Amino acid sequence: MSASLNDQIMKTFAKRLRAARKAAGYTSAEQFAHALGAEPHTYRHYERGAAQPNLVTLTRMCQLLKVTPNDLLPLAAAKGGRNPTESSASPQAA
Repeated sequence: MSASLNDQIMKTFAKRLRAARKAAGYTSAEQFAHALGAEPHTYRHYERGAAQPNLVTLTRMCQLLKVTPNDLLPLAAAKGGRNPTESSASPQAA
């Protein structure tokens, strides 16, 4: 994976994670880290896009935040920037 694509994925994940945490009512990263059972500095790395959680941690995050992995993971970025719901053929005007 190219460095720029990896950076884009990490940045998008971090932004979505932070938004989901706030929407779930966790006012601070430290508060959520404790609920998650993670060290606050480790969790803050996730929100900064400096580290990525393992699958067990990601699953627990989703449970606590009541979101799906798809809500946090930038699938469109991983697919080369295309929206996964778009078809390969564009509709033609009549």
